[in-house]
Amino acid sequence: MKHFIFILFVLLSFSVTGQEKDTLWDYPVKPGSQEWASFTTGRQMLDACQIPENILKTLSTKDLVKICLNYPLFFDYVAANDERKGISFMIESFNGLNELSKRKDGVLELINAYNEYPVITQVQQESSKDYYTPYKLPFIELLLADDIFEKQLDSQKSGELEKIVLKKYESKLKYPQVYSLYNIKKTFLLGSVILNGDNSRAKTATEKDTIKRFIENYNNVDATLLTEISKIISEL
Repeated sequence: MKHFIFILFVLLSFSVTGQEKDTLWDYPVKPGSQEWASFTTGRQMLDACQIPENILKTLSTKDLVKICLNYPLFFDYVAANDERKGISFMIESFNGLNELSKRKDGVLELINAYNEYPVITQVQQESSKDYYTPYKLPFIELLLADDIFEKQLDSQKSGELEKIVLKKYESKLKYPQVYSLYNIKKTFLLGSVILNGDNSRAKTATEKDTIKRFIENYNNVDATLLTEISKIISEL
């Protein structure tokens, strides 16, 4: 799993822009800086991004979510052979996400951030503050689809999240020049994981089979299965 972190040294060699400035702490070393450019291993990058423990424990969960969404290595998921394992590794290796996963209100604040995160309407230049927005949405979706957060969802939170997933899916579809199928597939995954774990929602045997097959074959899903799952998600 560690090899994919170093790949991001190249992908993130330019400055991270558009990060929120109203949190209580910010990463002292970021891609684009001279110190970041001097790193030669993924471990050095990981270590540089850890939140000091004395600060970590005093952050509100809302602030912690903001800091986690600004994680300089968030884009690592695109370099993983298995995105879901990549996200799990990220939660384990980054103390911000690890702390968030242990907080009682962690998943709720993550859902709130997902709901509030914008869907942009046109492709952004690298210098734009919104450049990373299309990539942050699938990052949040992969986090919420991870077992450690999904297991914290009760029926009420699942129902609320279903509505948000449908809203994000419909919004992404309007702007195919910004949100590719590769991006939307993360929305399908989150919707499928929610439905798979929500026993209160009536599902046909065919729907249940489609949902399970999509989750199991997420990394190598074919066009037919994508079409089937899109119909299910559109009816949330």
